[in-house]
Amino acid sequence: MRQVTLLGPLDGVDLAAEVGAFGVDGPVALVTAGWEEGERNDADADRRLGGGSRNLNLYGRHLDVLESDAGYADAQRLLRTQLDELREVYLLRLRRALAGVEVIRRRFAEAHGDAGPEIVAAIDPIRALDQSHASAIEAAYERFYMHQAPHERPGIARHREEVAQIVAGCAAIAIAGGHVGVLNGCLHLFNLAALIEERPLIAWSSGTMAVSERIVVADDDDPAGRPDEVYDIGIGVARGMLALPAAATRLHAHDADALAILAQRCAPSACVILDAGDRLELHAGRPADLGSVGVVTDDGRIVRGVDAA
Repeated sequence: MRQVTLLGPLDGVDLAAEVGAFGVDGPVALVTAGWEEGERNDADADRRLGGGSRNLNLYGRHLDVLESDAGYADAQRLLRTQLDELREVYLLRLRRALAGVEVIRRRFAEAHGDAGPEIVAAIDPIRALDQSHASAIEAAYERFYMHQAPHERPGIARHREEVAQIVAGCAAIAIAGGHVGVLNGCLHLFNLAALIEERPLIAWSSGTMAVSERIVVADDDDPAGRPDEVYDIGIGVARGMLALPAAATRLHAHDADALAILAQRCAPSACVILDAGDRLELHAGRPADLGSVGVVTDDGRIVRGVDAA
C-alpha cells in the first residue's frame, strides 16, 4: 500500500523526518515544476529533504517539448484556448448561480431565521454546474491526448523514459507547490501518476491540490473577484477530499455562509484545510484520520480534532 503524506506550507516542518517516517532508503525524486523558471532553484528543498534529491525537471522538459515539437505546441495552445473559453462560460454561469443563492439566503433568513432547506435546493444546480465543468475539462483532455498521443511523439517519449528511469532509482517522491495549473499540466504530460505506483509520496502546498482528483481554487481575496471554482483535474492520488492549502490566508473563516456553500458544493468530498503545520496521511488514497486537520463543515465551520473526524 502506497504511503502518502500531505502537508500545508512548510513553515517549521522537518521534511527529512517526514521522508524518514516512510522507512525507505534511497534518494527522493523532487518535482518543483510549479516554480516554473525557478524550478532548478531547489537547494533549500533538497537540504530540507536531507540532501541527494533528484529533480525531475518537469517544467524544463515541458519547455523543451514545446520548442522541439511545433505540432504539439500548436495543439497545446489550441487546448489552452478551449479550456479558457470553457472557464469563461463556467465562471459567468457560476457567478449568477451564486448570486441567486445569496438572494434566497437573505430572503428566507430574514423571514424565518433559517434558509437551510432552500439553500440546499439552490446549491444542487451549482453542484451540477461544477460537475458539468469538470466533465468538460476531462473531455477536452481526452480529445487532446487521443489526437496527440504523447507516447507516439519522440520528444515526449524520450523525456517520459528519462523521468521513469530517475523515478525507478528513487525511494520516494516529493511534490512541491507553486503554480498549480503549471504543476498539474507537467504531472499529466510526463505521466507521474503511473510512475509513482507504490512509492511513498509527500506533497505540500499546491502540490496537495495537484495530486487530488479535482482541483478547486478558493480565494476570498482574489484580486479579480473570482468565486471558488473547479479549476482543473488532478492526477487522482488523493481521493475523497479537496485540498485547501494555506487556507488561513485565502479563506475568510468568519464567513460561515460562503464556507457552507463551498462544503456543500464539494460534497461528498471533504474540504480539507492544510495550513502551516498541518499533516494528513492517506491510506489507500483516502484520508486516514480527518481529525488531524481542519475540515469545512456543511454549516460553514472549520473544525479540528475529534470534531472533524
